[in-house]
Amino acid sequence: MASLLAAVQDRAPSDGRPWLHLNERLPGWLVDLLAGTDAARSSPPVQLLEKVIALERRAAENFDFRGRDDGTYRERSEAVEAYLDERTRALVLDQATSLGLVAPTTPAYDAYDMTLILGGGFRSPLLRTRYTALLERQGTDLGDIHLLGSPRFLITNEPAEQPVTSEYAPNAADEFDLMVAAASLELGLSAQPVRFLCGCASASTICPNWPSRNDPRAADTPAEYTHERGTDLLSREGRPRGEAFSARTSRPPYRPDTSDTFALWARYVDPTPGQRVLAVTTQVFVPFQGFDGLRRLYLPFGLTVDTVGFSAEWGDRPLTAEYLLQETLSAIRSARRLLVDAIAILLSVTGSGPPRSTSSV
Repeated sequence: MASLLAAVQDRAPSDGRPWLHLNERLPGWLVDLLAGTDAARSSPPVQLLEKVIALERRAAENFDFRGRDDGTYRERSEAVEAYLDERTRALVLDQATSLGLVAPTTPAYDAYDMTLILGGGFRSPLLRTRYTALLERQGTDLGDIHLLGSPRFLITNEPAEQPVTSEYAPNAADEFDLMVAAASLELGLSAQPVRFLCGCASASTICPNWPSRNDPRAADTPAEYTHERGTDLLSREGRPRGEAFSARTSRPPYRPDTSDTFALWARYVDPTPGQRVLAVTTQVFVPFQGFDGLRRLYLPFGLTVDTVGFSAEWGDRPLTAEYLLQETLSAIRSARRLLVDAIAILLSVTGSGPPRSTSSV
């Protein structure tokens, strides 16, 4: 990480430049804790968190190619290019490999209670489902299979998704449709009629049960992003095999993210502590989505979460310096969120509890 920062740092640290992601805010109790005495910050978890926050500030200055320059929200495929020489690009690839963003990973166990195929765009749903099918053929017991998607619309800006997704999901309108199509093609699963888990009849208006409906940015959020949907998936023999889910957003006005899909799945499935869960994604996302899995599934539910991915040779995501640096930043941010939630639990267990405060940054 130090090598990456030294090689790529082309911006001087700026206290005035936003470093948190989009509309994110640190909880007030944490702001007060970090502003407190040395004694209050002396525990190893808090000291580690301070180091991660400092690292995130630096990485946000130099690794963010989705919000760089004008701060406009971009999807990963819309990220800008960096001015990096070939030597620096080679170093980024080498260090990202050491950090676990390049080489593929395989399951740690022979059997799982449930397998989660994480959502994405372009060919990601197809390839992640294909990798899942490969793992099953190689002998991994996947248990029930769940595909976690969202109502994110297909990207129409160049590079547009539809020319790619039409090869396997010609009628898809959003990420959820891509996941369902991939389940059919790669696993032979048939989707049953889609139902609104939120209780609505359609997605034409904002869901009255959406927790963020009173947020100041709610009015700017597409109505489709406020609903939860699901469909049962049946095997070729007609037996239940799992489900596909479409999560609502917790960060208006932006689309749902991995954390939102984990939260919906856990709330709907109600897993049992100690169960093993295999999460399947693209390797470049394994560090950040692995941390998200620990935060959303291990901390509150006690699940054993094993996150695996396939390598760039599968042709899912570009192996560019910009992409590797961007997902290094994603991993740092996800690690910081995991530490925040873990420290909140530790403080609660020790009886000190997060201080009651409304301050935030």
